[in-house]
Amino acid sequence: MAKLKKMVSALGSLKDLGSARAEFDDPARTLPADEIFPPDDIRPAATDARTLLLRITHASVDHPTSSQGDTFALVHVPAAHDFAAIVTLNPSTQIESGQTFATLADEGGWPVIVAIVEEFLGVRVDHVAELESAALGGVIDELGALPVYSRAAFSASGVDFVEGTNRLTGATAPVFTTADPVDDAGQTRTRNQRAALRALVQGLKAGGLGKDPNKAATVFGHFASGIHHDAALTTIELGKIANNLRHLQKDDIAVVTAPTNSRREDDGTVIVDFDPEALPALKNALAGNDLPDFFRYLVSLGY
Repeated sequence: MAKLKKMVSALGSLKDLGSARAEFDDPARTLPADEIFPPDDIRPAATDARTLLLRITHASVDHPTSSQGDTFALVHVPAAHDFAAIVTLNPSTQIESGQTFATLADEGGWPVIVAIVEEFLGVRVDHVAELESAALGGVIDELGALPVYSRAAFSASGVDFVEGTNRLTGATAPVFTTADPVDDAGQTRTRNQRAALRALVQGLKAGGLGKDPNKAATVFGHFASGIHHDAALTTIELGKIANNLRHLQKDDIAVVTAPTNSRREDDGTVIVDFDPEALPALKNALAGNDLPDFFRYLVSLGY
């Protein structure tokens, strides 16, 4: 009887996984290439590395719907598949003529977002994915609360966060990652987003998904329920990327914020710019062979 129950459970998991795969690969969830990528002649050359640009939106919950409150993260796996670098970007960063990343993103959409990331980080974006925070909340609740560190206590949307370690649920994670508790042009918010992504990655690795088909199917189902992506990011391609990440150790995955500097103008406005010294080094590391050492160094500095 125990073997029969196990077999029935496995069949149920396969059915759920099949449904999630079908939903993920549904053409209604794919974004046309001409609505994602800039003209090819201005883009970096393609390589054997794999790079995904992730945007987490909050349109389906009571949080900001503009790019200012969204999470933007570049996930880069070099050709050797021996490391993964995840870089979060502050939407308040000045790009050109006083316009911020968020302003340009709202006006130009995905082609402009991809063009900015490719220009400043120097790597070709192979895939894009836009994930609703409500769907991510389902993933978080399935994995269990995510431990994240906050440098200061703050309250937002009726939720209190303490200085130190907080445990995020599917309901509180969007609050933690969209709130701007400090007047620093989103620098603190971006660090909160980095902390949440770092905890999510570790939660996915430590969640025992490989040994629990039911849990794996449920987690993937939540992802599939709230995602839109480029046509080339099929479940087969996603599986290849996931397999590369699954075998990496904790120290082989680094989640950092893109280096920036901030300054306060005479009128009190805080301006954020990419760090002119650190960003070229980051760009070179992403394109070169010393990526692991450089990103581990950034983590040690608190980026």
